[in-house]
Amino acid sequence: MSEHDQIDFESYVSEHIAPRVSKAANIPLLLLTCMDSRYPHRIIQTMDSKGLRGKYDQLILAGASLGIVHKREWRTTFLDQLAFAITEHGVKEVLILDHRDCGAYKKLLTPGVGPTDPKKEKDAHIRIAKEAISLITKKFKTLERVNCLLLLSKTWKN
Repeated sequence: MSEHDQIDFESYVSEHIAPRVSKAANIPLLLLTCMDSRYPHRIIQTMDSKGLRGKYDQLILAGASLGIVHKREWRTTFLDQLAFAITEHGVKEVLILDHRDCGAYKKLLTPGVGPTDPKKEKDAHIRIAKEAISLITKKFKTLERVNCLLLLSKTWKN
């Protein structure tokens, strides 16, 4: 997640994921998403529209990147599942999809953050994403890419 760049999910997938992943013989990508009911169907629709059905694994944790760093048990589950995906499916890339107005960021952080203070909310996502990425890359040195996007509600096409 860049502190300065802004790109919508569909454009990111078109430019940075689909050209590489769509041609793979295995399942090279693992998506980690939040459990918020506003996003899973939109993520699947975008991935399908880019020809990526069957080309990625998807895991869901409350808060996505926050889920990795907040609770040891959640981190262990995620890392175990990622290890399985790497071994069994040939995953080489992880894309973490955080989003604005996340209930986990409001409830699990002290103090909670949300859209009432956009700078504080974005800063928290960046800090936690960097921590999650660091945990992943230290444990899985064979991964080629680990990135995090902060989804903005207004970027989705209805």
